[in-house]
Amino acid sequence: MPRLLCATDLLPKSEIAIDRAGWLADELTADLSLLHVVSPVSSDRALEQTLEIAVARLQARGRQPLRCVGPEPEVVVRAGGASRAILDSLVRTRPDLLILGPHEPRRGTDTLQGTVAEKAVSARVCPVLIVRRNADGRYRNVLLALDTSARSRAAVRAAERLVLTRSARTTVIHAHVPPHVLLQEISGPAVPADSVRADATELMHQLLEEESTNPRRYGLVVADGNPATTILHAIQEIQPDLLVVGTRGDGRMRRALLGSVANQLLKEATCDVLIVPHPLDAAPALEAKTTRRPRARTSSSATAQRQTHVRLNPDSRTEVVDES
Repeated sequence: MPRLLCATDLLPKSEIAIDRAGWLADELTADLSLLHVVSPVSSDRALEQTLEIAVARLQARGRQPLRCVGPEPEVVVRAGGASRAILDSLVRTRPDLLILGPHEPRRGTDTLQGTVAEKAVSARVCPVLIVRRNADGRYRNVLLALDTSARSRAAVRAAERLVLTRSARTTVIHAHVPPHVLLQEISGPAVPADSVRADATELMHQLLEEESTNPRRYGLVVADGNPATTILHAIQEIQPDLLVVGTRGDGRMRRALLGSVANQLLKEATCDVLIVPHPLDAAPALEAKTTRRPRARTSSSATAQRQTHVRLNPDSRTEVVDES
């Protein structure tokens, strides 16, 4: 059975992500977990009260008409840093999809270290869905931005496995810079644009034939131009509910975690965005870094670091983790 993880800060803007998670859980007959991370506080008593309040709020949200079928979602509340807790949950639980609400980057930390979404994609555990629109039903109009790389092949498979329904209108946009634009200064006469476009069209049809269970469902648009600009223009024209894009999901520089095209699309696309990293298995180095625990420090102060404590309530499917 598929497993979905929805990380929420319980702010109004995150409500749409929780609703979308419920819709997808019903569509996929999937197990759904709702994760909320609270910031550490100065005393054990204050932390306990904060965790209890967060659990009650998350349980109440999960009991709303979130799902038409299936059990109530599992509720998980953790104390600590949001990014670290979410990445650790990804590595531990290995969900098939992580669902996040819209995130406004902070000028300091996020600029240097990347947003939660960027870090989650970089972990390469699973696709990441960024929800920006109200979840009023299934995805009816889906745009896939594809090239000829392995990451685009992974994007097709993930889209059909997780978000595409039979009735959805699906369009593929393939954007490329024609060779004569890149090489005209050294290669002499330009290659005819029609010939280049025909070759690109054939490659896209071949990719869909090899990766899709129903390649005929896709409309195909092949356009010349800068990929990010062309895809954003297609979003304005087609008005999709969802954009699907593949990415390497790595990069030595924090600001390049998603690659330039995926990063720009994530920031500027007005619809929901499904980012599919390739490969889909976790990066060993990141997994080791994410799961490593700092040594406990001995101190009589109430602010001293505490060991992780886990309490499970099987009746409410609730997990409370204090790892501050």
